[in-house]
Amino acid sequence: MLELTLEILISAGAAILVVVVHELAKHYFSLTMLHPIHRKRKDHKVRWRKFIDPIGLIFFVFTNVGWQKPKEYKVEQFKNREKDLLRIMVVGFATSGLFMMVLIPVYTYFHGNVRTVFAGYSLLFLFRLIQFNFGLIIVNLFPIPPLNMAKIIRAIHPNTYFKLIQNQRILHAVFILLIAFNLLSSFVQILFVPVFRLLI
Repeated sequence: MLELTLEILISAGAAILVVVVHELAKHYFSLTMLHPIHRKRKDHKVRWRKFIDPIGLIFFVFTNVGWQKPKEYKVEQFKNREKDLLRIMVVGFATSGLFMMVLIPVYTYFHGNVRTVFAGYSLLFLFRLIQFNFGLIIVNLFPIPPLNMAKIIRAIHPNTYFKLIQNQRILHAVFILLIAFNLLSSFVQILFVPVFRLLI
């Protein structure tokens, strides 16, 4: 029971770190995109807890696939509006990918040197960080508002984004069903295993 509890806590901690790093990178990069008249406003400060979606966190812990609570950006405050929004979303993907790539050699190095219980749990934490970063990238590739890909579509093709908004209830329902029936988790796992083996 204690072992299961520790594994749940480790998974939850890894999921929180992954989504916070992903969203904070976008947030701080977005500040560089702001028009000068908007840069000194006090409401640009953000609390990391706002990025954690409770349901998304639960799914991360029990299915290895979840999601963050994305920040909504006011494109009218950017210097180049849609182009800057596109850049911010790309930074989110790049941050998660880079985070994962940095952790893989660390995991590989310590994988053969686990001699204590603490080392074993530390290795599990590293593995969850890698796994959740990969899962977050895949989830955000779905064109579902308010995830990253939907915002990329907004920047590239506003009319298509408007159609997504009109049908977002259906899209959300399908998305939840894919996760609830373990279909999305299985799909991500199928992709993750060969990629992980190739990189290590």
